[in-house]
Amino acid sequence: MVRRKPPIPTLIAVTALTAMSVFATGCSPGGENPAEAAEPESAADTELASVIRQDVVETEKTNAEVGFGTSITLPIEAEGLVTWALPIGSVLTSGDVVVKVSGRPVVLVVGESPLYRPLRLVGRFEVDEARTRLGQQSGPDVAQLQNYLLDLGFDDKGRLKADGVFGLSTQRAVKTWQTFFGHPATGVVDSSQLVFMTSEVLLRTELTVGQEFAPIDVTGSDTVLTVRGSTSLRDFFEVGGTVQVNTEPPTTGTVTRSTRVSGGDDGVRQLIEISIEGADPDDLGQTVEVVGSLTRASDVLTIPVRALIAKTDGTWRVEVDSGAGDGVGVDRVSVELVDVHGTTAVVDGLSEGDQVVIPL
Repeated sequence: MVRRKPPIPTLIAVTALTAMSVFATGCSPGGENPAEAAEPESAADTELASVIRQDVVETEKTNAEVGFGTSITLPIEAEGLVTWALPIGSVLTSGDVVVKVSGRPVVLVVGESPLYRPLRLVGRFEVDEARTRLGQQSGPDVAQLQNYLLDLGFDDKGRLKADGVFGLSTQRAVKTWQTFFGHPATGVVDSSQLVFMTSEVLLRTELTVGQEFAPIDVTGSDTVLTVRGSTSLRDFFEVGGTVQVNTEPPTTGTVTRSTRVSGGDDGVRQLIEISIEGADPDDLGQTVEVVGSLTRASDVLTIPVRALIAKTDGTWRVEVDSGAGDGVGVDRVSVELVDVHGTTAVVDGLSEGDQVVIPL
């Protein structure tokens, strides 16, 4: 153990930028040799800090626009005049009529599979263009249709099953549904009658009754915060990650999208969308501050950077309180400097709970 008259040589306040020059020279950022630095006049010029085992997390704050996220166009293939329409801002869920074209409704069905093909009963001897025999249609899109029909009670007198295979019972149920909704009873379902989406939607297009049907744009119905900024933000806002939203009271959101987009004069930019369930955009204003995080190191020993003392051989040491708690009786301990993150140093060679000396 060493008893020192005044405690410490000059210690090094390192930022993430100056750390590299410190590593190279073994001196303080100003070029001063710690062995020759002036020491504080008494123990009152120092304080103690605990060695902490923790994750080193860096945060990034930025502003986000409040809205409903990126819009998409509903895959509806209908032709004719609009005979019924909902106002912009309407929320549609499974089973709701989106629009009526020439008196025939287009219905939304919420499910995981898109309606990417006409669904129908394939004839026993049907072949494709290559003269290959076609089998029965099957898959999650068929099961989704069957579940929708069953939910509405179109069950072919109890014979329809949601087995994912388009058979005679499914065809009969489809025809009954078509007759009920005013479609020709063809037994074939296509995107002029149904539209399959993965969630409920919010209408963003105003249709006018009496005009030709035009594409309908929608967004999700949850509040979405949109960040447009540097591509470096993607490290702090990873898809699926949770971010802090500085509302009153504070809340959290989930990153649902992160992609590079053209930024015009700014070049490539990052577009990030954060979903907040249950939040009303009118309560948030036009913009809100969000805080993303990035774990730089996990389960490591950390001390304040100012506790580091550079030795003349380019290595590092710290002064550890010997137990009196006065910061005067110290053990000089060599440490390995693993990394520096802001004002926090990651080190090896100490024990969790040790008290290191820091000048004031």
